[in-house]
Amino acid sequence: MHQNIYSPVAFLAVASNGLLIELNQVAQTLFSLPEFLLKDTAKHNFKVNLHQLFKLDERLPVSDLNNIKIIINQQYYLLQIIDNIERLILIIQPVNYLKNSLIIENRVHQQAFDVFTAISLTMQKLIKQAKAFSRQSEPLLISGSTGSGKDLLALTCHQYSQRGDQIFLGLNCAAMPDEVVESELYGHAPGAYPGAVDGKKGFFEQANGGSVLLDGIDEMSYRMQTKLIRFINDGSFRRVGDDNEVRVNVRIICATKVDLYSLVKQGKFREDLYYRLNVLPLSLPDLKDRQDDIIALAVYFINEFANKHGILPPTLSQSAEQALLSYSWPGNVRELKNILYSALAQLNSAQLTEKDILLPKKMESILQLTDNNIEGKTLDEMTKQFEKQILQQLYQTYPSSRKLSKRLGISHTAVANKLREYGIGK
Repeated sequence: MHQNIYSPVAFLAVASNGLLIELNQVAQTLFSLPEFLLKDTAKHNFKVNLHQLFKLDERLPVSDLNNIKIIINQQYYLLQIIDNIERLILIIQPVNYLKNSLIIENRVHQQAFDVFTAISLTMQKLIKQAKAFSRQSEPLLISGSTGSGKDLLALTCHQYSQRGDQIFLGLNCAAMPDEVVESELYGHAPGAYPGAVDGKKGFFEQANGGSVLLDGIDEMSYRMQTKLIRFINDGSFRRVGDDNEVRVNVRIICATKVDLYSLVKQGKFREDLYYRLNVLPLSLPDLKDRQDDIIALAVYFINEFANKHGILPPTLSQSAEQALLSYSWPGNVRELKNILYSALAQLNSAQLTEKDILLPKKMESILQLTDNNIEGKTLDEMTKQFEKQILQQLYQTYPSSRKLSKRLGISHTAVANKLREYGIGK
């Protein structure tokens, strides 16, 4: 979506006290700022922290931010700042738009890994290793559980590398037919498939000079594995239905959530491909194994949500922090973000507390029916008992029929009737 919207110029004017004076539609969309700022910016007293807005080191003087490359929504932009004493005028333009006419200082490589929270020693060690591996040309193998951030790490390694200003493309290999994977990666000649009148360049050809992420490499078929190792060996391939060879220079990055070597022993993954990919391995830790990062990540997601919606970020209470630290996070960083966003969307106070955060274990405690409490009951009676338990639990967090109806996604009248039927809230 962003590739179609952000062209060519975003404009912001910020007063010396940090208040936003003026912006255009492109800037509002690019930075997900509240739409009401477009109508009358001055009256809203909306403050802007430039370093946070551009995700830059707070220690950098504003004067050093002029004419640098920044990353926004996985794209490169040139930031230009005009200092008019009373206000700063900021002009943000896509690098691709300026590529043929501007020579700019490239600082994006050093900033790429700033997107990661790395307070824990485990993450610090991983980031150090990832920076070293990013500079190499050999394939990169990233492993980690679902939600741990494999795709983000892959993109960051690309951005940090010497290929950072070239194309990055990603393909999810999971549960895709061979024909689709083959066409997407290698392209096809005109007439290669029924109805394929025109030819098509594959990812490897499109990303020539850049990087391609193969996510879910463990689910790639044995036949496609064979074709991939041939490509890795010499960088050449043939489009489907074409006799001509194409040679490209692409860095392969693979991601997996399973142990590839165990698949090798089962005969489900080519041993020669495994050793070709496992030259530069990176293993993302589960969130439960990087406890020191949990609160910092939570604060980051809270601020991110607040910035998107133009509100002051709520504080995190000690009880909320303890709840976050005591949970096992099977869904890792993605689960943390989703749970916090859900809580923030329904928050009506300046502080996020434990009762605002609905962790799965809270639901588990009420979704248990035993032989003793269902003995002799009909399905309708058991359903009502189950429904009553849920409403009783949720009413503690959402103590009104309107709040509860919003949480459950049903009408206010339906919730009010059920609360009355079960005698909840009286």
